[in-house]
Amino acid sequence: MYLLTNTYTIFTWSLLDKFIDNKFKWLIRVETIVIMRPQLLKISPGPSISFSARADSKPYLNNNWHYHPEIELIHVIQGEGTLFAGDSTIRFNAGDLILIGSQLPHYWRFDEVYSQENPLPSFIELTQFCDDFWGKEFLALPENQQIRALFEKAKRGLVPSKEASITAKESLHKLIHAKGTERILFLIELLTVLSRDTNPHYISFSSSFELDASENERINNIYNYALTHFKQKIYLKDVAAVANLATNSFCRYFKLRTRKSFSVFIIEIRVGYACKLLAERRLSIKEICYQCGFSSFTNFNKQFKSLKGMQPNEYRKLMGFG
Repeated sequence: MYLLTNTYTIFTWSLLDKFIDNKFKWLIRVETIVIMRPQLLKISPGPSISFSARADSKPYLNNNWHYHPEIELIHVIQGEGTLFAGDSTIRFNAGDLILIGSQLPHYWRFDEVYSQENPLPSFIELTQFCDDFWGKEFLALPENQQIRALFEKAKRGLVPSKEASITAKESLHKLIHAKGTERILFLIELLTVLSRDTNPHYISFSSSFELDASENERINNIYNYALTHFKQKIYLKDVAAVANLATNSFCRYFKLRTRKSFSVFIIEIRVGYACKLLAERRLSIKEICYQCGFSSFTNFNKQFKSLKGMQPNEYRKLMGFG
């Protein structure tokens, strides 16, 4: 069960007989240094269990820029969108496995097609647990040194390697359906797999953030506006109005907290979305340029190379669609 502000929401899901798992794709990193103030999310696992492990069919509901003391591991079985985590932003896709550490501010934003009036189906499997739910001394045992180190790494958020993800997903699935002591055994199995991964991808540059909910609503409004309107021309006066600030004040506010201008932030979101479309190979590169909100094909190529170190056609070849 989630406890979000003063609302309790229970999600259930009829388990699929077969996983929906796309070919592994590297997550697209859009480097965004964000120093924001998230909301504390309280998670109640229930009276008969010490930690949460479940499947959700509507994971986009009641989410915003938040943090919690629990460590969170999510397997996105069906769905895609944008994850804000710490000081960075990535695209997530079906098949991705992502570990969010304790107190790391984050925001799962599924694409609008999963939350509109007739939404596409979305499914996730996840577990959330405090690092000391099994007692203060457990992680101090010398045998658990690797797991203790994993929890420290997770404070930056990480994406396990392809090899580790395959085994970890199986362990997570078994954990969700386990009962009694087996739940703890499967959790240890899962954490052991992740702790032995030598090649994870880190999401956030930093692992330390200012945790204050006072500006939570303003930050959520800015993020939501950017992700809703990045495919079209955005006027500063409009996003400033969403933040309830004058245009000049908004520019100073945003740059103070992200260390970059709002226009650069939007370019990074557009390039991240372009990477998603390039990997899907449904559209030509020129069509992708305009789908992502760029008004100039020349500028699109320039901005893409600046952020990704290669031209869009080179990226498409790298993804195996030469």
